[in-house]
This record gives sequence, structure tokens and C-alpha cells, in this order.
Amino acid sequence: MNDYAVYFMLHSIEKVRGGMTRAAIQRAKMLSRFYEEVGLITFDFNPDYEDVIQHYNEIGLWNDKIKHHNVYEFLKSLPDIVPQAPIQGSNNSAEEISLVHPLKKHVLYDRKGRPRKVTHYDDKNGKATKELLIAEDGRCFLKRNFQPVSYVWLDRNGTIRKSFKTVKDYRHHFIQSLINNREAILLSDSRFTDKILMGVKNNKMAKVAVLHSNHLQSPYQYGSTLVKRNELLFGRMNHFDAVVTLTERQAEDIGNRFGRRSTIHTVGHPALVPNESGEAHDPYLAVMLARYSGIKQIPHAIKAFKRVVKKVPEAKLEIWGFGKEEYRYKRLIKRLGLDRNVFIKGFTNDIEGAYRRAAFSLITSKSEAFGMSIIESMSIGTPVICYACKYGPVDIITDGKNGLLVEPGDIKGLADTMIDLFINMEKRLALSKEAMKVTEVFAEKRLADRWNLILEEARKQKDQRVHIKEVEAEFTNVAFNKMGIEIKGKIRFNGLEAAFRHKTILFLQLRKRKDMEDIYAPLKVNWENPNLLIFKGEFTELQKLHKGQWDINISISCLNFHQFLQPKLSTPVFGFGEANSDVKLLTEGQHVCLKVYRPKKKRAFNAYFFLEKYKAKIRDRIRNAKN
Repeated sequence: MNDYAVYFMLHSIEKVRGGMTRAAIQRAKMLSRFYEEVGLITFDFNPDYEDVIQHYNEIGLWNDKIKHHNVYEFLKSLPDIVPQAPIQGSNNSAEEISLVHPLKKHVLYDRKGRPRKVTHYDDKNGKATKELLIAEDGRCFLKRNFQPVSYVWLDRNGTIRKSFKTVKDYRHHFIQSLINNREAILLSDSRFTDKILMGVKNNKMAKVAVLHSNHLQSPYQYGSTLVKRNELLFGRMNHFDAVVTLTERQAEDIGNRFGRRSTIHTVGHPALVPNESGEAHDPYLAVMLARYSGIKQIPHAIKAFKRVVKKVPEAKLEIWGFGKEEYRYKRLIKRLGLDRNVFIKGFTNDIEGAYRRAAFSLITSKSEAFGMSIIESMSIGTPVICYACKYGPVDIITDGKNGLLVEPGDIKGLADTMIDLFINMEKRLALSKEAMKVTEVFAEKRLADRWNLILEEARKQKDQRVHIKEVEAEFTNVAFNKMGIEIKGKIRFNGLEAAFRHKTILFLQLRKRKDMEDIYAPLKVNWENPNLLIFKGEFTELQKLHKGQWDINISISCLNFHQFLQPKLSTPVFGFGEANSDVKLLTEGQHVCLKVYRPKKKRAFNAYFFLEKYKAKIRDRIRNAKN
């Protein structure tokens, strides 16, 4: 038993939620036996949290060792609270019942009929003037004033306990009070909680960010634009003691693009441990379990099924999930005349049952950081047909061995693959047998051990955070010929502690300006004095460089710290402009770069990716214009 606490931070926990919430709760349960305390921290106001936690207890995801800490539960907590009698006959949840008094106030009730939040409005302009949060016994414990903005924390007698200028202030106070000078590890499971975690100053607390989704926008290629909510994390990775991805491929991409730190780790989600069941599957049933949202591209599966039923009339598709797109799917099903073949089933907690009944499952996502549904389906022996998107599908599925991959956006290919698997029972059984081996690769014990190692490394890392005030680099020699490029140079550090010098790692980085690519070559280093590092190295694989202009940078890593530098050139280049049929070394002011002239390799035209790239280009232009 480790003598420190581990907390997972989420915006909220609700009964009907997607894979990220379920994954965080499963992880907490898996690790609860290893630590002094394991808890989930939430930041929304939900007076019915007791009912939500009970729900997760009933479906087996929660246990008594997991603690739930909510900022508003903390603010209202006082001893000897006598609950107010509920309104008779009310079974509605807080989300479902509220009373609006026009231009005066809005009252939110909990599922027992007790008023829990009252918002007052200005009679003249209709804008909110103040908000009162109410405890079970009817007392106000937090008063929010809007003009001017302030937050007042009240005791039972209405006396001010503490005032806060911003929401951020009372969230930070909540976390500091929870940690209470103990050693702890806090994991941010959503980008909403990154900012909260980064703002808490506590030397006894290790900070970890966990990625549950692709960090990039469409078309989800290496150099694609960052998802906006990820900008804070990737701009301030130096502030975290660990950053955890779900696949090695995503970790590698993040390291190459944003810096090869030793604080980047990988661990996936555990596979289901299937129950023994004699329930037979339906050889003509396919299933999908996914959020009803655009990124899942569920209409692709519905359109593909129109082709499927022409060859396999008895084929059926069940689509389980929740979300705003449901009405669109139903409309599409009706328009395509698939009412007897495709069914929108809604949300289910019986994940195993849904997969067990099916011949195979489908995933048509634009992107998946991992794809819990892949592991869940495979662990039961239900093969997966999946678009070959980054990251999970191409990492977990070996095409033709334990599942089937289809070119993203290829609806005809998706249909043909389904038809083949409906018809070919032998192939389906072979895939099923191999798919079940995922329970060994993603066994809970193996992943728990991996998590324990990551958390222990993060705990140690918090005591050796590297903060470097200033770094300068220059090339003292650059030689170029048809064999490659050879460099020598030096780096001056201001603020690097002596204890961390041996942890400093340097790479030569070549970065393509358009359609970003990164190529690395290791550098040899030697400390000339406490603040001066001498480096040298070469890059001889010029054939790897595609057409375009490549910047020559130095990648500097030291534990959590990383920085890319474009060194200044202090001496003339040897071999500058030397004839080379494909590559030339150029100078731009005080810097050097490579220009590659060889023709591009022609690739087969892909209409789906062409459209995705075009939409991404328009999106980025609009965004840049606004900025």
C-alpha cells in the first residue's frame, strides 16, 4: 500500500456518459487497492451526486474504496446538517425540474424536490444579478454576485467564512484543503481540468495529464492543427510531471512534434473480463456502441448497410449510444428504407451483452485515441471492422488477423467487408479466436503495474522539476556535401541546476515547413563548463527528405523541460551551395536550412482525404482571420 493519495480530476460524472468517464472510474477502481486514498474530483454543481455514485455502484464500476470529492459538496459541508423534508410525490432529478419566475428568479430543485440553486434576475434587462447555492437543510452556503463579480462562502448562520474573486480561486482553495499538506498525485482527465491543476501551487503534489482523444483536428495527420482545447496542455507540457497517452504511436507523435520529454508515458485501457455465457450470437447481427456525434461518422455505417442488405437481406445493425445526432440517423434510416434492418437502440450499461449477441462490431470514427469499444468487443470474441484511423485502431488491430481495417471514408469497402464477414463463418471464427488474445495484452494486472510505475515516476519527478530561465544555441561549424550534413555547435544555459546536467539530451531536428514532417538524429554532447554544452553530429539520410524546405533545429530535453532552438550561424558554411541534384543548403539571415528539389511521389487520389484536407484548410483560414 502506497502512503500517498491519487485523485482523478473530471468536470463531472453523470449516469449517461461516454468512454472517458467510464475509463476514469474503471482506472480508479483498478488502483484503489494500491493507495492510501483514491478519489475522483469533480467541479460541477449536481445536488444528486449521491444517486449518480449509487448508479455506478450498482453496475459494478464503483467500490467503497473510491472517494468522490466535489467542490460544491466541500463548500456546503458542515456537521450536523438536518435535511429539509422533501416535497411529496417528486421523483424528478435536478436536471429535469425547475421553476422560472419571469424576470425575477429561476429555482433548481433536486430529485427529492428541495430547492438547491436560486438565480435572481434584473427586472429591467433580464440579466442575472446573483446566484444562491442551497444545502439540503435550506441554508445558503455560496452566494455569487454578478455586479461586480464575487463569490461569498457562508456558514450556517450566514456569516462570511471566506470571499473569492473568481471561480478559479475557490476551486484552488478546495484542492489545497483536500490535499491538506499530504503527498498526492493529481491526474487531469479532461482539458477542462488542466487549467485548474496547473494553477494549484503545492510542492507535495505531482501533476499528471491524461489524454483520452486525438490531440489533432481533421484530417488527423502528423502536422494537423491542434484541437483548441489541447493548446494549453501542449503549450505548457513543462509544467507536468507526466503526460499519459493511450497508445505508443500517439506518444511518439507528441514527443516528435512537441518535444521528446522523459515525462511522456503510455498505458491503455484494460480489457473486459468476459463472463461465462452460453448465449449464442446472431450470425446476421452487427453492432455499434458509440456516442451519437459527428466524429463517429455513424451515417457511413448506415449507408454501407444499404449495400449490405442487397447481398444479405437478413442482416441487421444495432446502434447503441446517446447524443444529439440521433434524429439524423433515424431520418437517414427511413430515407434509405432500412427500418427493418438498422435500429437505433439508445444507451446501454450492458456492454458485454450487446457485443456477445453480434457476429461482429463496427467502428467508423474519423479518429480514436484508443477505442475502448475495440477492446471491449475483441475481449468477448466479437471481431471488429474498423476504419484504419489514428490512433487506437491501427495500433490494436492487425488487419486480417484479429480484426479488419478499412480505408477511412471508403463506404463501399466497408460494405464489402461486412458482406464478406456475414457470409464467411470460417473467417469470422478465426478472427474471433485471435481477437480474444487482447485480454492478455491489456490484462488488468499488467495495466495496473504500468500505472503504478508511471505514478511512482511522476511522484519522483515532482521533486526534480527543471526550470531553465534562458537557452541560447549557435552553430560553430556546418559542413554539407552530397553525403549529408555535419554540424558542431554550443549551447549556453542560464538556470540549469548541476544535478540535472547529465539528464540533458540533444537531437538534431529537421522540420519540414509545409505539410509538417520531423526527422531526428542524435547528437554527441560534452560539458565544457557548468553553463556551456558542446555538441556535434551528422545527418546522412538525405534520401528521407521529401520535396520542400526543411528548418535545421536543435531539440533540447531535460526531464520535464524541452525546447526547440534554431541556432545562429557563427562561421561560414563549408560546402554552401555545393552541387547536389536533390538537396541544397541555404542561409536565411543567421540561420541555415535545407531545400529539397526532388519531385514528389505521386499518390493515389483519395476523395475522402482530399475533402477532409480542404475543409481543414478553410477552417484554419477562418480561425487565423479571427485571430
